[in-house]
Amino acid sequence: MRVINLDRLQLPEHWQDRADAAIADEQDKINDHSDVWRDLKDPLKELSNDKCYYCEVIQERADGAVDHFRPKKNYPWSAFSSTNYRFACTFCNSRRTDKKTKRTGGKGENFPLFDETKRANCCGDEADESPILLDPCNPNEPGLIDFDETGAPMPAFSEAEHIGKNKRATVSIDLYHLDHADLVDKRKILAVKIAREVKVADRLFPQTESGDANIDASFREHIRFLADCANERAELSAFARRILAGYRNLSWVDGLLASI
Repeated sequence: MRVINLDRLQLPEHWQDRADAAIADEQDKINDHSDVWRDLKDPLKELSNDKCYYCEVIQERADGAVDHFRPKKNYPWSAFSSTNYRFACTFCNSRRTDKKTKRTGGKGENFPLFDETKRANCCGDEADESPILLDPCNPNEPGLIDFDETGAPMPAFSEAEHIGKNKRATVSIDLYHLDHADLVDKRKILAVKIAREVKVADRLFPQTESGDANIDASFREHIRFLADCANERAELSAFARRILAGYRNLSWVDGLLASI
């Protein structure tokens, strides 16, 4: 999960007029106006470089969906609010059972709060809610999820360190299905590739800038691969940065992370 800046969202011409007209219609006809949010799918995808906002997997050959962060069923007044939309893959957005683990995950219409008595009854009440699910559009929230070298997601804070942040990460991992076996495997493969490149680059590093142009070129090639993995446009880039950060004991890694 990386931070997504919704302020950069480009609304199609006359989109807001159509959204306003849909809001004015009866609440039980929300789905009759589904084209309103579907027309924002491509602009939303552009903000994340075609990646699901939650798992960071590129959706080049998949339809994906416009997720209502606050489900339209319980928050009809926000059904046509562009600030409530998140681009999501079907694994994160829909309830599905992992064939390998037999565990069911996916957001569906879930939107848990720390205090259910404060669930909003109108748009103005939303500010009083304390959502449990992490929102990639809030800059301080994606970092609450950490990973280990096997690709498994975990809370960045233990319960002892911060019980609330731990709970938010734990529930988000579950409901966004961030521990889906296929996704964990994909991260693990990337971690292995990064480890291999780091090992080769570190072996070359002491020999760089000593007059051997071939050594310098080879080192740059491996560094470029690592930088590309952690670039915001890359798939699983947040995970790649986390794995690279695990090699900060190597003198050249901090400089690489600072440059990307």
